[in-house]
Amino acid sequence: MNGFRITLLVLLCLAVTLMFYAVMVVVPSWQNQYGEYQASQKLAEYQRNNDFHRLRMEQFAPEAESPEVAQARAAAEESARKGEQALTEAEESSVIAAAKRKEEATLAKQAEVEANAPKPLGLVAAFDQEWNILMIKPVSDVPLHPGYVVAVRRDGRIVCEAVIDVLDSESGQYSATLKVADLGKVISNVSSEASLQPAVGDEIIESPFPSSAELRGNTVAPASVLPDLPADNGAVNDGGLPVIDASLTPVP
Repeated sequence: MNGFRITLLVLLCLAVTLMFYAVMVVVPSWQNQYGEYQASQKLAEYQRNNDFHRLRMEQFAPEAESPEVAQARAAAEESARKGEQALTEAEESSVIAAAKRKEEATLAKQAEVEANAPKPLGLVAAFDQEWNILMIKPVSDVPLHPGYVVAVRRDGRIVCEAVIDVLDSESGQYSATLKVADLGKVISNVSSEASLQPAVGDEIIESPFPSSAELRGNTVAPASVLPDLPADNGAVNDGGLPVIDASLTPVP
């Protein structure tokens, strides 16, 4: 994939993200603001009508309020009370609708995340800490070939990685060797060694971490960045990288 396609893909993702943000956040916000504006206009109209009616009653009312005037005033107050109650109910409905839309958006996002999550290939059936070997019970039709790198997932986080060894024809389970790496500690920032080891019931998924072949790639480095090698070390492997004969010193 060249740079132009990557740029188009990034722009497309940004456009989709902006559209999703506009539909899920901006439009509901506008709707809430418009609903509050309409409710405030209704309240102001009820208040103006009530004030106008009260002024009319005060202008034409005698010193002693007649039963008719008292009844009209009570009717106006009841109308104002009903208007305030309707406004309160409208505001409550608007708040409930906004909370419902937010909950639906959260559930939709959670469902999308779960749908995009890697499907389990198997479950941990047993783990031998002494020999660093675990048995995997397959739960899908995807075959696990020897040398295939899988990851152990627990509660949505990666605990460790393992390499498939062989299929046990009698039990139908795969044996795998645990890779020594602090992946779980790096991701979850935990210090317990037990939380970095497989446990019965943990999910087995395809390892999301790139292998050395994926990191190395098949591209040949430009000649300007390749070091000057002696004649006997100028061989290049299949991945396009020079083969250098040197001893490696382990880092403690």
